[in-house]
Amino acid sequence: MYNIGFVLLDDDTNEQKYIDSLNSAQLHVHPINKNEVIETNENYNGIVINEYHIQNIGLICELILSLKKKTDIFIWVISKRENKMNHIVYLQLGADGIIDPETDTEESKLLMINTFNRYSRMSLNDSEQISKSEGNTELQLRPCNFSVLMNGEEISLTKLEFKTIEFLQTQKGVAVSYEEIYKNVWENDGNDKQYRVSNLIFHLRQKIEKDAAHPNYIKTVRSKGYKLTL
Repeated sequence: MYNIGFVLLDDDTNEQKYIDSLNSAQLHVHPINKNEVIETNENYNGIVINEYHIQNIGLICELILSLKKKTDIFIWVISKRENKMNHIVYLQLGADGIIDPETDTEESKLLMINTFNRYSRMSLNDSEQISKSEGNTELQLRPCNFSVLMNGEEISLTKLEFKTIEFLQTQKGVAVSYEEIYKNVWENDGNDKQYRVSNLIFHLRQKIEKDAAHPNYIKTVRSKGYKLTL
């Protein structure tokens, strides 16, 4: 299942009707406030913004620019067919597509699902990283939905957890410091770096280790940090 964040720019009951029509077995659509979209985008595979009023173009442009600075998340804008100039602006800023509100929502759902599925296949075929240990443990990273496939079992991760194991895999077998992990995962300066990294590793181990108290995959390196031993 793919998670879609539906940005609410106006208080309108029709928005909920549209959200309900997009929900399906493969798409789970979550309404989110316009002020929360930047902070919560890591929870979603894609973002949908409904233009609703032509006066919202400035706000939508700001949202697209802010999202593109932080993430490669898919972005679609719902905009009426006659607003052609707006469409060009949105696409130039990085939106992945324009959805006509008059289009059957079934078409819109298929458009999103096909995009996600294609990206997932491309990730697996072209950029998926695979490593095998002597015990024949196989790890496959799935960037499309922030999950890993371990010995045939798919495990869902948060965006930060996924970025952590992705970075550790690039340094497989090499101990990396708390500072290095923090820099590559959060990409900013902050306080309590060691605590935040340790807490993230704790939750990651809970998901991928058979016994998190005695980890086989993510090893602690005393006075240094961690290393991946797959």
